[in-house]
Amino acid sequence: MLNNLLKTCLIAVIASLCMGVPIALAESFMSNWISPTTSYLRSVYMVSADDGWAVGDSGTIIRWNGTDWSNVTNPVPSTWSIYDIEMVSANDGWICAGLMYRWNGVAWSQVFSPTGVWKSVSMLSANDGWAVGDLWQQIGVIMHWNGIEWSNVTSPTTEPLISVYMVSADDGWAVGRGDTIIHWNGTAWSNVTSPVAPYWFHSVYMVSANDGWAVGSAGTIIHWNGTAWSNVTSPVTNALWSVMMVGADDGWIVGDSGTVLRWNGVEWSNFTSPTSEWLFSVSLVDPNDGWAVGARGTIIRWTGIEWIPEFPTAILAFLLTSITLTTIILAKNPSKKLRKPCARSDIISLSFQS
Repeated sequence: MLNNLLKTCLIAVIASLCMGVPIALAESFMSNWISPTTSYLRSVYMVSADDGWAVGDSGTIIRWNGTDWSNVTNPVPSTWSIYDIEMVSANDGWICAGLMYRWNGVAWSQVFSPTGVWKSVSMLSANDGWAVGDLWQQIGVIMHWNGIEWSNVTSPTTEPLISVYMVSADDGWAVGRGDTIIHWNGTAWSNVTSPVAPYWFHSVYMVSANDGWAVGSAGTIIHWNGTAWSNVTSPVTNALWSVMMVGADDGWIVGDSGTVLRWNGVEWSNFTSPTSEWLFSVSLVDPNDGWAVGARGTIIRWTGIEWIPEFPTAILAFLLTSITLTTIILAKNPSKKLRKPCARSDIISLSFQS
């Protein structure tokens, strides 16, 4: 009876392995990683499939090298939050962390700025970039980088600005609290009418001068068609934190409770998410490779087919341990039968035969 029970257990374990291991190995083939932090991750930016960055609370900066995510030593105080990261190239990048910090290909270092507490940065080149945010009484602050220094630029709003995206040197957008939308025309920033009010906008992303998106609280999604912003039907009502477009017909939005939405060129729809944690940022390398990050160090990856969480090493270890132990027990049981003493009747029979 024990033998039958063990066989049943072995069959169950093998069945689990048949279903689980191929999935785990497939995920491992794509990306075998574990998040190196439990801090909230606020922004992710992918330079390439083998080079990416994510930043967040407690001065956290982590980097992807094509195989693993790992913590990076940096000068940002551990009591500060890093809200945004933007890379010009593998050897040049910026982060907003109360102050501005720059990556030179080897290390991060502080760069002087006239004010601080920045929320978002957008770089057109190594010599042209913008940052927005707020600082106590100085709200709606805008700064420009000219390749040498950061300088303040006149702002048309007193609302905190949360996200900025530059299309070109004479075309850019920033959004923020209280349905704030402002536009750069190459000469000055000016307010633009919002189709919804009053909402917080958390992220703006432009495909081109005539095609852009912004998302925010209560599931808000709006679209720019080159002339005006218009409200777009949203499949959710929870806060949306980040939008990124791969192209005019392919884009992603992430938000509270693990929300993942996809644009197919016609509508936004819910997409299966492997997490229920809040997701604050999404960045795609190409249509088949991307990342999203969020609360408690959450990192998920887009494979071109599905979003997957970090590699489930604990589950795989449990399955392999179970099958090993079961096999050992089954192997020992038959060996006991072979060593079983002969019955007395068998001994008598053998004696007569001899």
